[in-house]
Amino acid sequence: MRESLACYMAGAYRASVVLTFIALFDDIIEKLGELGKVNKKAKVIFEAASQKRIDQDVFETYLIDQLKSNMLFSTLDAEFLEILRKLRNKAAHPSGHHASAEEARFVYHQAVSRFLSRPILSTTQLADEILASLSNANLFPSINIDIITKVVKKELENIHYETYPYLILKILDKTQETDNGTARNSRFFLAGMARAGDLEAASALKKYVIEKKISNTAYKMAIFSLLCSNGKLFSDLDEVTYHRFSVLVTEQIKNVEPTIEHTSHFHPAALFVSLLEQNPFDFVIEKLGTQFDAFLERFAYSAYFCSHISESGPVKPLLLKKYYERAGSNDYQTANSFMKNISDIEKTLAEVFSPEEAFKLIMNITHAANRGAFSAIDIRNASFGTIQKFKKLATQYLDENTDKAKIIASDLLYVSAEHLDQYLIHLQEDNPQPITPP
Repeated sequence: MRESLACYMAGAYRASVVLTFIALFDDIIEKLGELGKVNKKAKVIFEAASQKRIDQDVFETYLIDQLKSNMLFSTLDAEFLEILRKLRNKAAHPSGHHASAEEARFVYHQAVSRFLSRPILSTTQLADEILASLSNANLFPSINIDIITKVVKKELENIHYETYPYLILKILDKTQETDNGTARNSRFFLAGMARAGDLEAASALKKYVIEKKISNTAYKMAIFSLLCSNGKLFSDLDEVTYHRFSVLVTEQIKNVEPTIEHTSHFHPAALFVSLLEQNPFDFVIEKLGTQFDAFLERFAYSAYFCSHISESGPVKPLLLKKYYERAGSNDYQTANSFMKNISDIEKTLAEVFSPEEAFKLIMNITHAANRGAFSAIDIRNASFGTIQKFKKLATQYLDENTDKAKIIASDLLYVSAEHLDQYLIHLQEDNPQPITPP
């Protein structure tokens, strides 16, 4: 091809066409040999074409016909090969035709863009090999998404991006098979394609899975899995798709089994972690604001979700508001339920709490204790010893910002300044005297 370009630059257009054609068919035979290692049809054609070339027989027409009839080339590609062959014949034979610069550029461009740039010949053959492997029990040796993605990348090494629509639609069909292993592997494969981050694959997944199948609830889990693997797929969808997806999310938040791990690609926690990490917060809330509120209402204590909350992120204030409301709730059941989760909340979020936020949380717990919530009373009477990190932060705030802390405490506890010290003493001493209500 370098020699062909040199001929073109020198004005030798006939030579450029002929050299491009030679390079093109050398490339096709080389790739056919590679494909023949895993495909019997390709192996037979490769051996026959190679023998013809050794014998110096004309083999190009035979090769084009065989590649087309055995579906190793698309009809369109075969037609382009035939066009290039005719242009080569006109240029190479004493027909009186003089190749032009335009012809030479056309042949050169088509050879590169349609054939030489492709890693393998077939648009479907290798995809079919992948489809056949989806029933293999050991296709994915781990359910870890990073391992799944590595497997998928290896399987797609020789697949041209034009094959993606065909491959994706076929795999999507297999997600509905009754064989659980095949269906699972199919969902894993699509998730791995999404996670790999290839732009052509992402575009095809959005078009052929998310937008095309969003109205069919049978594909809900496949769509959830894609968006949990790569939250970027949530961007640039059409408005109808967003509305339909919001319905699916609402149903999933309401109906997901409590035994499902929050890291699972079927869980709303994994979904919102992925969406919020890969998209602007305001955009996600614009599309799924109602659903996010419902998610926080049911899964505010999700350790997986909370572990992804950043210290300065926009989700944190919403979560704190929910915690304050529940910790200081006048409803005993709500307050006691929060106290059962407070230790896990501390383990997950203590590092992102400020001293002031920890102080407000403990004052809300104190308020619930004053109202008679038994679990809150137990935590308060133990001088908040079960949540030492929160206590340390809250005490720091009280020591360094005493006046502001007393104003906050007075507002939350509905206690006047002269009666406030006996409520704050649980932060300052261990085992203080019981509180005497004013």
